[in-house]
Amino acid sequence: MEPKKILVVKLRTLGDILTTFPLLRALKEIFPLAHVTVISDDSYGEVITPNPRVDAFWEHPAKALRSRGAVFACRQQWGMIRRIRQERFDLYLDLYGSMRTALWGCWGRIPRRMGFHLRGRKYFYTDTIRAAHRYVVDLNLQFARVLGWQGNDNAMEFFLGSQDEAAAQAFLHTQGWERGRPYAVCSPGGGWPLKRWDPERFGKVLKILADKTGCQLVLTGSPEEAPIMEVCARASSYPVVRAVGLPLCQVAAIIKNSRLFLGNDSGPKYFAESYRVPTVICYGPTDFRNNNPDTPRHRVVCRDLPCRPCHTEKCRESRRMCLDDIQVEDVVSEALKLWVL
Repeated sequence: MEPKKILVVKLRTLGDILTTFPLLRALKEIFPLAHVTVISDDSYGEVITPNPRVDAFWEHPAKALRSRGAVFACRQQWGMIRRIRQERFDLYLDLYGSMRTALWGCWGRIPRRMGFHLRGRKYFYTDTIRAAHRYVVDLNLQFARVLGWQGNDNAMEFFLGSQDEAAAQAFLHTQGWERGRPYAVCSPGGGWPLKRWDPERFGKVLKILADKTGCQLVLTGSPEEAPIMEVCARASSYPVVRAVGLPLCQVAAIIKNSRLFLGNDSGPKYFAESYRVPTVICYGPTDFRNNNPDTPRHRVVCRDLPCRPCHTEKCRESRRMCLDDIQVEDVVSEALKLWVL
C-alpha cells in the first residue's frame, strides 16, 4: 500500500540537507499524492520551505538544545515523539542516523522505518541502507530505490523566489557591482578549521583570475567567517564584494548568476552545483568521492596522501599536508579551464 504520509529527517548541516533534495524529488515521483514532512534544524527553514517537494517543515531547535541543558533536551525528545505519534505517518526516512532520530521513528509508531545500517541504530528500522563510499546524493537515492524508484536523475536542485534574486541583485549594486560583467564567487570558510584552505592563497588565486579574465570578485560567508574573508580580500588586492551574513537564499542567488565558484568542502558549493555553475573545490580531510559529483564541470584539488580522508577535526600529523601542500598554481589552473566553459 502506498504511503499517504511520509516523514523525512535530516538534521544539520547545510550541505547535508541540500543533498537530500534529489531524494525528495524521487519520493514525489514514486508517491505523487503523499504528504511529505521534513524535520531539520530551525536555522535551515528558509532553504527547505520553498522546496515544492516539501509539504510541511518541522523545526528542530538545535541552538536551544546546545544551550538549555538536559531537562530541555529530554522534554524536546518526548515532545517530538508525541507529535510524530499524533500525525500517524506511514513511512519514516532517517537520513541523519543518530540514536535519537532512530528512536523517533520507532517510538513514534511509524510502521515502515528506513535508516542506515549503523551499529545499534539498525535495530530500530524495518529497512536498512548500507553506507558506502559513493557520491552522497546517490547514497541518499538508495532509499528511493528500495521503495521502487527506477530513475537515474541525481542532479542537485534548489528553489529561489523572485524576491531572493531581486534582493541579491540590490545588495550587489550597493557594493559597486557592475551589471553584465561576469564575476566569480569564493567561499573561503566552511565547516571546521581543518577543512579550510589558506584564505590568503584563495585571495592570490582570485587576483590571478581577475588579472587574466577581468572578472569581478565576490566573497560569501557567515559573520563568524568575516576575518577569513578579510584575509582573502586583502590578498586579492582587488575591490571585492563581501557578502557577509546574508540570508542563505540570497547567497544562493548570488552564486546562481556567477561564472565560477571556488571554495572548500562546505554547504555553498551545493548551491553552485544546483545551478550548474562550475566549481573548483579544495579537499583536505574529507573524501571528494562522497561529496563531489564526478563531472568535468566540477573540479577537485587535493593531495593523494595515505592519511586522507581522515574525516577528523584535528590533524594527527605534525602539519596539515592535505591542504597546506595545495599550491596557488594548482587552483588557478583548474579555475582558468572552467572559466571558458
